[in-house]
Amino acid sequence: MNNIVSLDDLFHKRVFRVPDYQRGYSWENQQVQEFLEDLELLGPDRSHYTGTVVLHKSDSEPRMDEDGNSYVPVDIVDGQQRLTTIVLLLDRIRKSLTKSSKKSRKLSNGIKKNFISTKERNGQDLFKISLNEDTDHFFRRSILSNKSGVGVEGPQISSEKRLAMAKRQIDYYLASKIDTMDSGGQKWLQDLYQKIATQLRFTLYQVGDEAEVGVIFEVMNDRGKPLTELEKVKNYLLHTSTYIHTSGDSNELARSVNRAWAEILRQLMAAGLASSADEDQLLRVDWLTRYDPQSREWKGSRSVKERFALRDYKERHKDLQESLYNYTEGLRESCISFCDAYYPTGSGAFESFKTSPRVREQVIEWSEKLVRIGVVVTFLPLLLAVRMRWSDDPNKYLEILKLCEAFAFRVYRLRGPGSRSDAGQVKLFSLGYELARKGRSFSETMHSIKSQLASWCGDDAFKEFISPENSADWYDPRYRSKLHYFLYEYEITLASRQGASPDVTWKAFRSRDLKNTIEHILPQSIDGQPYWQNRFSRKKHERYRHDLGNLTLTRHNSYYGNRPFPDKKGSARTKGHCYAKSPLYLERDLARWKHWNTSAIEKRRSELLEWARERWAVDLSDLEGGEREPEEAEDEFDENIEVFVDDDDGY
Repeated sequence: MNNIVSLDDLFHKRVFRVPDYQRGYSWENQQVQEFLEDLELLGPDRSHYTGTVVLHKSDSEPRMDEDGNSYVPVDIVDGQQRLTTIVLLLDRIRKSLTKSSKKSRKLSNGIKKNFISTKERNGQDLFKISLNEDTDHFFRRSILSNKSGVGVEGPQISSEKRLAMAKRQIDYYLASKIDTMDSGGQKWLQDLYQKIATQLRFTLYQVGDEAEVGVIFEVMNDRGKPLTELEKVKNYLLHTSTYIHTSGDSNELARSVNRAWAEILRQLMAAGLASSADEDQLLRVDWLTRYDPQSREWKGSRSVKERFALRDYKERHKDLQESLYNYTEGLRESCISFCDAYYPTGSGAFESFKTSPRVREQVIEWSEKLVRIGVVVTFLPLLLAVRMRWSDDPNKYLEILKLCEAFAFRVYRLRGPGSRSDAGQVKLFSLGYELARKGRSFSETMHSIKSQLASWCGDDAFKEFISPENSADWYDPRYRSKLHYFLYEYEITLASRQGASPDVTWKAFRSRDLKNTIEHILPQSIDGQPYWQNRFSRKKHERYRHDLGNLTLTRHNSYYGNRPFPDKKGSARTKGHCYAKSPLYLERDLARWKHWNTSAIEKRRSELLEWARERWAVDLSDLEGGEREPEEAEDEFDENIEVFVDDDDGY
């Protein structure tokens, strides 16, 4: 059925639900602003085409309000972003109308009853639109509530944050208009409501078969928010299910797809991975792990369509159905491992390891380290494969995780300028695939990872990078995470020697400039400072100021400046900031030095380097005397893999 309808027509005798398999609220400032501008330009005698709404009749029973009006529950297949925003706008309009005349308050009550919520016969609220499970409670209790703000808890996930942002944007828009008008802008608010209810036009499609959803949705877009690759894959699976559906199975495949996508979107949102880039990365990593490790062959949803093309399964629809079941379930399971890797501190992370709580804690700790380095996706096929093969064995996962962390730091961070950001990725992707699909053993996989590490940064190269000769200039803004990560790991070590954990979290340093987080004990400028000039010639100052031994993490860089070392060091009785009273173990450790000179810098540097050689040591002895895998000739850099720059070094 194809109709052009008004909002009044659309809401007549219907209550709407956003299915759980749909993405959450995704409109941002731009889309909301464009919608408000369209309303602003809409004249009194004109209509405005607002887009297509696709509805699917729900299996739920009709609902009845206290006046005896019956409402048919329908799922919103397409158009949820527009309808949610419109309901939000109408709710803000009706709240503004309640502040004025009796006539306006009557209109406000009518808006609420027709578009926001009414009462069922049992006295319970009957909301005209319900969002997916992750967001609906926040939408009802915080966005549509009569309270100001968004509640004590505030928004927790991406869709809730966008709803709160849209609410603030609409409130600002209404307030800025009302402030310029007489009588509280009541006439303008009434006219705005009239535009929305009667002048907006929608193309209404209603579909009967659940699987037909994908056929239509494939070509539908909410304004300014194109379909993601994940949505395209879902639509193709639903579309395909219509052709292989038989009367005996009640299209269980379509229901399985919808259930899996609901779980996938919930997992991604809870992990803060709700962007289209995150969804695309999940699809890609899952494909590299289970179907084809050649990253250059990945073409997004096209790869899935080509792999499961109907034309290749003539007379074999049961085989295709089984393959699509396996793909869907595998993607759901991959999503769990994917989210755990990127958000290891989530409450449900690594749930399958809960029978070994101590090892699970270590898995979370080392996963955090990999996220801090900013190099995760390169190792995801390996990590996903270990979970697939040994889902309840955290020790194997931890062993590979520790090796990946050492690989990431030695190969992608320590090597610094000139190093390849895709070093070893082709082989690492293949190892993950072979572990997941080819039955490669755990020991063989560990041996191969070590072989790759030996090729790209073996012990000789590692010792060269961690040497006094290469420690004279670690203060390079282009590679801040190298220094941040190195020093924060040392902070963890110093804290652990005291039987504690760092008092300052990684969040205080990630993605911040070096100038705000790195303290030069010997200042970068010593002009007019006798303490420093008496100990460092101009040549020595140039040599030692960026030396590793002269650098520390700090939260008070602007306070220390170029003051003499005794002033910076301070004591327990010092007023204001000083090393001795710092919340950082790194700075407190500096208080043991009486003076700061070349000897102190060199000795501290030696301590740091000795610690680093042990911290990132990897036993490569099992490669000696054997045939080490050669350093492969990598493909030309693939921009879709992951660019290891320091703008993304953390959560």
